Amino acid sequence: MQFGVAFTSRIGDYDLVALAESLGFDQAWFFDSQMIYSDVYATMAVAARETRRIRLATGVAVPSTRMAPTIAHAIASVAELAPGRVELGVGNGNTARLTMGLAPLTLGRMKREIRVIQALLRGEAVTHECEGESHLVQLLHRKHGFVNLDHHIPLTLSAFGDKTLAYCGAECDAHLTWNPTPDSLRANRAVLDAAARKAGRDPAGIPTKAIAPLEILRPGETAASPRVLHSLGPFITNLLHVMIEWDGGLLRSSPKIADLVARYRAYVDSLPKERRHLILHEGHLVYIRPEEREFLTPEIATTAAMVGTPDEIIANIKALEAAGLSHFAFQVTDDPVGQMRAFAETVMRRYA
Repeated sequence: MQFGVAFTSRIGDYDLVALAESLGFDQAWFFDSQMIYSDVYATMAVAARETRRIRLATGVAVPSTRMAPTIAHAIASVAELAPGRVELGVGNGNTARLTMGLAPLTLGRMKREIRVIQALLRGEAVTHECEGESHLVQLLHRKHGFVNLDHHIPLTLSAFGDKTLAYCGAECDAHLTWNPTPDSLRANRAVLDAAARKAGRDPAGIPTKAIAPLEILRPGETAASPRVLHSLGPFITNLLHVMIEWDGGLLRSSPKIADLVARYRAYVDSLPKERRHLILHEGHLVYIRPEEREFLTPEIATTAAMVGTPDEIIANIKALEAAGLSHFAFQVTDDPVGQMRAFAETVMRRYA
């Protein structure tokens, strides 16, 4: 099992990435959401200069917020600073599009964009459609220190639905999922593996990676402890955002939080429509707005995140590994230094 850590892209947090490397983490993930965080590629470039070993990945880049050639150019530029240790995670857009009032990208458009990116990262010339016209594009001057295409840059797809999973298995380098259960992971791998074999690919060469909200309980704590709920608050509201904005198409509501989700939906409906998408994402995965504190309950905390003692966390990750997971990353929130140190000391170093 490889271990990673996921960061909101804050350009001054390069010291946290360097700490993650020193603690033994294999990979750092950086969220791409232009309305709420720093530029993801600038953040990765600064982190690249401060590190030597750890892999750096977008988690995830969203086609349409940047044109496909721009995405390929950006990740290849970071690769010039960190050759052989960058990865392009791609998805159809959560906050990167929702914060601008736009729906997530359709699978058809995402495929077209990704195929352009993949061709450019192979150094090829490819047809790019823009503004009703089609033209050949190619990354030029690749041997003059501007970009690095000498090392393969893997494209990892965030995929949940069967059609997206099948596309991932047929054409992408790896699969990224979020807060999976062993059952959901096995179901996802079955679809992905079948598509890979149909495309003449070895499913074993297309690993599944996961990013999960996490809270390691200290002695005497439970999911209802004030520190735990405060720490998990941004994950709880993120789950509620997904439940509301994705119309139940991405995650099914657990019966134990159905009433809470209904109350949160009523709260969202009370917000002025023209500013709803702005209000809703203020503090996203960073802090909790006062009016959302009433929604922080232990029931939704254990739905939104992996919560447990170090032994329980290890057991949960082992169950995911048995279901097909090869990389486990967790998101940091209010105490990134403490959270990374605790995970490294109580989970990573004891994992075997």
